[in-house]
Amino acid sequence: MTSSEFAVERELGYVFRDKKLLESALRHSSIKRFAIPFERLEFLGDRILGLVIAEYIFQNSPSNAKEGAMAKMHSAFVCAETCCKIALQIGVDKSIQTAGKHLMTNKTVLADAMEALLGAVLIDANYVSVKDVILHLWQDEFSAYDECAQEPKTQLQELCQKRTGETPAYELVSVSGADHAPEFTISLTIAGVTVTASGHSRKDAETNAAKLMLHELRK
Repeated sequence: MTSSEFAVERELGYVFRDKKLLESALRHSSIKRFAIPFERLEFLGDRILGLVIAEYIFQNSPSNAKEGAMAKMHSAFVCAETCCKIALQIGVDKSIQTAGKHLMTNKTVLADAMEALLGAVLIDANYVSVKDVILHLWQDEFSAYDECAQEPKTQLQELCQKRTGETPAYELVSVSGADHAPEFTISLTIAGVTVTASGHSRKDAETNAAKLMLHELRK
């Protein structure tokens, strides 16, 4: 094992009995001779991650939580972006072997490797062990979860239709900055509440305004 692989073990909070499983999880399928072991572990890790996260959400949501809200939360926690973020935090990008160095920072590659590692833990130990690893690594994601950040424009439109029957109208206030780095400012008023937000594109500014408005309407 390399020092970077030992570091991954340390960050996982789990020491492998069978080091070959760890090695297989860090040998990406872009290197053809490693493809099958990696892909099998990734397949397993993807399923076990989904199960552990679903169980966590079920156990930690209010008894009146709706399936739709739970599904949105689940998607946020198991998506490639989150898996990649966790992989970077534990140093997978420094230890994974790929067919090219550019793949070592590829979001999809790192997300796949994170899932492969979880599959490897399950095979090396048991469900309880991999559950402990996932709950430890994902704890910050659970704490930082913001329901209003999940498809905010869609959420806002649904909320407005239920409360007032109106459709949110985003008004462009200004466009400033250089041509290569413009900043758009959007104003949004609903039920007497006005918010203003900016972004590097009109879409980003509208999304940010929708997030602010959701927070205001749900106070």
